[in-house]
Amino acid sequence: MTLLSLKLSLKIIKFFYCVHLFAGDQDKPLLSAWPSHVVPQGHHVEFQCDYHSDYDTLKLYKEHGNPIPQMHGSSSTGKFVLGPVTPAYAGTYRCYGFNYQSPDETSAHSDPLKIIISGIHKMPFLLALQPLLVNSGEKVTLECRSEIMFDTFILTSHKKGTIKDSLQISAANRLGRSQANFKIGPVTPDHAGTYTCYGSYNPSPNEWSESSDPIDIKITGLYKKPSLSAMVAPVVMSGENVTLSCISDHQFDMFHLSREGVPLGQGLPAMQSHNRTFQANFLLGPVIQKGNYRCYGSFSNSSHVWSSPSDPWYLPVTGKKASNRSHVLNLSNWNPKMYLLLGSHLPPDNHWNLHILIGLSVTMILVVLIIILHCYCCSGIKRKSQEQASEHHLSSVRNQDQRNTGMCSLFTKGYFHQDKRTEAGFSREEPEPWLFPSTLRTLRNF
Repeated sequence: MTLLSLKLSLKIIKFFYCVHLFAGDQDKPLLSAWPSHVVPQGHHVEFQCDYHSDYDTLKLYKEHGNPIPQMHGSSSTGKFVLGPVTPAYAGTYRCYGFNYQSPDETSAHSDPLKIIISGIHKMPFLLALQPLLVNSGEKVTLECRSEIMFDTFILTSHKKGTIKDSLQISAANRLGRSQANFKIGPVTPDHAGTYTCYGSYNPSPNEWSESSDPIDIKITGLYKKPSLSAMVAPVVMSGENVTLSCISDHQFDMFHLSREGVPLGQGLPAMQSHNRTFQANFLLGPVIQKGNYRCYGSFSNSSHVWSSPSDPWYLPVTGKKASNRSHVLNLSNWNPKMYLLLGSHLPPDNHWNLHILIGLSVTMILVVLIIILHCYCCSGIKRKSQEQASEHHLSSVRNQDQRNTGMCSLFTKGYFHQDKRTEAGFSREEPEPWLFPSTLRTLRNF
């Protein structure tokens, strides 16, 4: 009887202990941060302490380190705004509830919420070592690297603009830089989304670098594949426009196009046709790059989860480039402002054509300048020759005039008297005797 009573007492104690633990969990408020617990330096963050009980006051506090430097909010609604944040705001936060009349009676404290301040150091670089279109069940590796010797790299995944998850790996130092490889997979639809990475130092793990440029990972193979077709000639001349039609009997919201496994642009909305199929027409042009094109379907609520790829459509391109802007894919059928890039880099043959074009342009400019300079020099020489000829002619005329004038003056002195004007009138002088004496004697004899 005694043993039975002891067992019963232990069960009763265990029951009340479990009830107490359950009540404690229910008594605990929920603390969250908006828009994210990773806050860029200089921005604001809003805390929300949710509590469903009779406590009339909620308090937010920071564990360890410096106290909260500046806080705005209401202790009754549980909303608190901090910022503009600095590294001093980084740390762990909690909240709890209590009654203003009896502050000693408090609720359980919330689970800790870690606030990270980013933008303290220069951003690292994130790149994918495999194509960004990953079939469901495959693996992908993302590499985060930096010229700064970080101790740790953090990879974050985003859904609808907010950080969903994060993964930290110790950095490895190689060739004067730090890097870390994040292996993801076998992938599922949960792995689809946007990824960024950060760097940090061990002494200050809550202070991160700027965010790297984002990378979008699309998971394919989840739905039935559409079909891709085009009305084109057997060979497409470079610079021509080509329309590719993606068609499916599945009611997709969007269709997407890829070339050689690389996504092109943001896709086009699916339109229902007269035969109850759904399709989108992609206008490519002017095109210069040949390759295999595929299309995919997706839904608006999961834009990073795509269908299986269509069968490839090979687009042959030949001939000379018709436009220096032909690397742009214009989707003006549905949105005149939408453009798609046919690859991030020009292929080697296009670089060679570009070099030839630049060389020909420079040569033509030099030829034109040489012709202009030659014409200018020739016109100057001709003008100088004409001036010299004119001066020679004028000099000859002057010399002839001077000779004629000299003869006339001598003849005049020899045959006529000079007249002088005086106060009484005019007086005549005899010509000088040294001029033509024989002629003078003859005249006097008359």
